[in-house]
Amino acid sequence: MKRLEGKTAIVTGAARGTGEAIARLFVAEGARVLLGDVLTSLGQKLADELGEAAEFVPLDVSRETDWEQTVSRALALHGRIDVLVNNAAILHLGPLESTSPETFRRILEVNTVGPFLGLRGVLDPMRAQGGGTVVNIGSIDSLLPLNGLSAYAASKWGLRGLSKTAAMELGRAGIRVNSVCPSGGNSEMFAPWLEPIGTFQDEVESYTSDRGIPGPSPFEAIAEAALFLASDASSHCTGVDLPVDGGAHAGRFVAGFNRL
Repeated sequence: MKRLEGKTAIVTGAARGTGEAIARLFVAEGARVLLGDVLTSLGQKLADELGEAAEFVPLDVSRETDWEQTVSRALALHGRIDVLVNNAAILHLGPLESTSPETFRRILEVNTVGPFLGLRGVLDPMRAQGGGTVVNIGSIDSLLPLNGLSAYAASKWGLRGLSKTAAMELGRAGIRVNSVCPSGGNSEMFAPWLEPIGTFQDEVESYTSDRGIPGPSPFEAIAEAALFLASDASSHCTGVDLPVDGGAHAGRFVAGFNRL
């Protein structure tokens, strides 16, 4: 039996990258998926490719009215919402002193307030049907902060705190809330900074090379983690932070010690 057979899911930021991988896997595992994104053409193209099990919905996660319309559409189509994956996010790179308050607020609006609005949006339907599960896509930066990421790290630490608090509040209603904390994701998020990053590429590569499993997390690994937390296989898991980071949070690997 497919792991999400008969379930209805909303996946945000689903038009590309991690969200696309999650949406594809969920459909393959039997779910009916609403693909939420601001990237209309890419989202519609993916929905067309995935067929009858998928529908694209325009969704700016920072707008409460967009959430209301998305939830209403899911209920109109399928009568229930079993899974919400809060994946949509934006990035800013730069030291604290060069990050404007406006930029900081915008990052929080999308990455933290967006999932908060999503949680509020699905709460009543999930409670009425007897339960559901929410998977928040966090980051390694909510476990191990990195310099130059003050806004992004703050937003993901906030999401992690929101996940844990919601897990405590909603567990008795049969609603589970968990986080996936990957190292890696959509490389297009880094596009505005590719040129300056190229000036210290060796340092960037060393950041991912001293892990137990070197390199960034593949989309497929992140999607599988989200699938586990969305499925009944994790029925007694809530408030969990599931790192998908090749062991980065566990420690550092020094090759020379393996040759002693």
